[in-house]
Amino acid sequence: MTELLEKLKTVFSVTEPGLVIDKDFLQLREDMKARLNQGTRNDFKFTKDVDCLILEEWLIKKNIVLGPLPEHLTKNGACVYDVRVDDAYIDFKCIDENLYYNVSEQKLQTHPWVQEGIDAGRLTHYCFYRMHRPEDRPLQENDVVTFELINVLNAQDVVDSLMPSQFNGKYYKVEKYV
Repeated sequence: MTELLEKLKTVFSVTEPGLVIDKDFLQLREDMKARLNQGTRNDFKFTKDVDCLILEEWLIKKNIVLGPLPEHLTKNGACVYDVRVDDAYIDFKCIDENLYYNVSEQKLQTHPWVQEGIDAGRLTHYCFYRMHRPEDRPLQENDVVTFELINVLNAQDVVDSLMPSQFNGKYYKVEKYV
């Protein structure tokens, strides 16, 4: 795990001093919103959540990490992981300032898909990070966003450690690497 963490520290370092949001990202966000499930989130929250996808999309576009293998994609283009680094299949998770990974009751309904991915070796790790945006709103052109790597953890360990939440779902308290 330490080797993978060190590689991801290097990956995150290439995003410094920050990524500038451009028209291409804003168009990509709109295209992605059409494919993703908004669930019960209002448009403001949903758009902010989709903004979190900029990191993995940028890393793949710049050939810093590899994207999902074609054979791992579902018919609608979904995949249980976001990026590949060596033999690791990693799902990137943007978490809040309290370092909680929250899983809604609705998301728990897809848990069998996640567990199947783990069992098949198509999801090996979660990479938890924070995205620092200039304001608490969806990203706009010329905004500069920065990223902070929190930790990289074994996917099965995280799933096994999810705790019931006082809110509708489960959570995991992520510890920052030392």
